[in-house]
Amino acid sequence: MTPNQLIARARSAAAKNVVYKLGAGGMRPDKAMPTDANNRCDCSGFVCWALGISRQTTHPLYLNFNGGWINTNAMVNDAKESTGMFRPATLIVPGVILVFASGGGHRVGHCGIVTKVGAAGMPETVIHCSSGNSRNGDAIQETPPTVFRTAGTIAIWYEGLVQSAAEPRRQPRFG
Repeated sequence: MTPNQLIARARSAAAKNVVYKLGAGGMRPDKAMPTDANNRCDCSGFVCWALGISRQTTHPLYLNFNGGWINTNAMVNDAKESTGMFRPATLIVPGVILVFASGGGHRVGHCGIVTKVGAAGMPETVIHCSSGNSRNGDAIQETPPTVFRTAGTIAIWYEGLVQSAAEPRRQPRFG
């Protein structure tokens, strides 16, 4: 999957009246929507579905960390390891995932997919599923990255995405 394919898939779930529900969705990447039977999803379920993977996995890193679930805490933990599905992003490009774990002043963690990067190499828009988006009628929306401008946010890259070798290397910074 390319970053453009990832973003197109993620955008295909927007404006579908998705309801935010922590722990819901993302179980069936083969389905047309990331939601459960009640049209509910959360951020990590949405990101996993967009990546074409189930949020429940038998990957040993995840089994040992939290029983096989890909959530924001597990994504952050994975980025610190050398054997997982994610690695720290070395540049900010469309397709990079912004994520912060729960704790450290955050009640719950959050993640989303960068869809547009500005001239300064910083994300301009991110598509994500959140309860905050629900106030505007749909939990899945493409917004400015305001919610990710917080301590602890990291940029990660899914190993299953094709990345252009021609991109300049830039150290991501947030907060």
